[in-house]
Amino acid sequence: MAPDAQPTFAAFVHNVEDAFFVLAASTVFFMQAGFAFFEAGSVRSKNTTNILFKNLLDSFVGCVAFWAVGFAFAFGHGNGFIGKRHFFLSELDDGDLITFFIQYTYSITASTIVSGAMAERTELKSYLCFSAFCTSWLQPLVAHWTWTEEGWLYSGVDVECQNTTVIVRYTDFAGSSVVHVVGGVAAFTGALVLGPRIGRFNKDGNSVKLVGHTTTMATLGGFILAYGFFAFNLASHRSLSEPEDGAVMGQIAVNCILAGSGGSLTAVITQRCLDRRQSKWSLMAALNGCLTGMVAIGAGANSVQPYGGFIVGCIAGLVFIGVAKIVERVGVDDALDAVAVHFGGGVWGIMSIPFLDTEQGIFYLRNKVSLVLLGWNLCG
Repeated sequence: MAPDAQPTFAAFVHNVEDAFFVLAASTVFFMQAGFAFFEAGSVRSKNTTNILFKNLLDSFVGCVAFWAVGFAFAFGHGNGFIGKRHFFLSELDDGDLITFFIQYTYSITASTIVSGAMAERTELKSYLCFSAFCTSWLQPLVAHWTWTEEGWLYSGVDVECQNTTVIVRYTDFAGSSVVHVVGGVAAFTGALVLGPRIGRFNKDGNSVKLVGHTTTMATLGGFILAYGFFAFNLASHRSLSEPEDGAVMGQIAVNCILAGSGGSLTAVITQRCLDRRQSKWSLMAALNGCLTGMVAIGAGANSVQPYGGFIVGCIAGLVFIGVAKIVERVGVDDALDAVAVHFGGGVWGIMSIPFLDTEQGIFYLRNKVSLVLLGWNLCG
């Protein structure tokens, strides 16, 4: 290759890499359509327009809020607690606009999780105020702690092991905690404060299922969300040009589908065994189990072996069933089991890394480093 052609080829590679991640982030943005279908199909027909309107405006309100202050709080230079630069993207290099777009799609995902849990009883104005709060402050703050070198969780702790010093950092590759636990905690809090829908629990406190009006729409939404999770996890790698990147991308994709498969099968079988009064298998358990598995594997999709991804998914299916029943038992009306999917799956995903990570996990190292990783992820 001629010397003057080398910079041109390097620029081409860089541009192809950027284009891939813009496309991946666009696919994550399309998950908003998945949320819209999933939620609209899971509520009663009289509330369809309301839930669709919230999902639509969620993306736009979140965009303005994240552009104005959210990105600055999350990724602007500051201290271990919060960023302090790049408000309204000021002084941001053009090359970092892709980072803004990717992180924006993550932030609105955290916000949209809440709309499902509080469905059928939330005023539009109130919900949009929460959406702005989540994308301007709540999720960006956690992202700064976890995904920036300044963040107190990412900075980690120094561990002396075998005469060497190892930095143990909080590990969340693709947002199991930064996106999904944040959204799940907010969803539980909102559903708790609002109280249950009329007719959700009878006078004796026993639950009464309020069935959604179209499983077809809910299933389509579930498939779109599952598809979006591949882009969600792949976009977090942020590199395509290194020799090992192709293998890592393959590892991420395989772990994602194995975790989703394990979660779906485990959830639907467990639900069938626990509820013998029902003569049918639960479609919603299958969908939610798949999504819970994909939420969980996000924490370590690039650092566990495929069998580990399947294990993470299978346990995630059990976590979904368990958390959903606990939420129902305490009288909280989560219309879409969003807390079980996102909070339950996210927490389990974060806790799985200290055991299954191939470089620092307890199942591989069995030393002080792996134990500190467990403690540090617990702390986070």
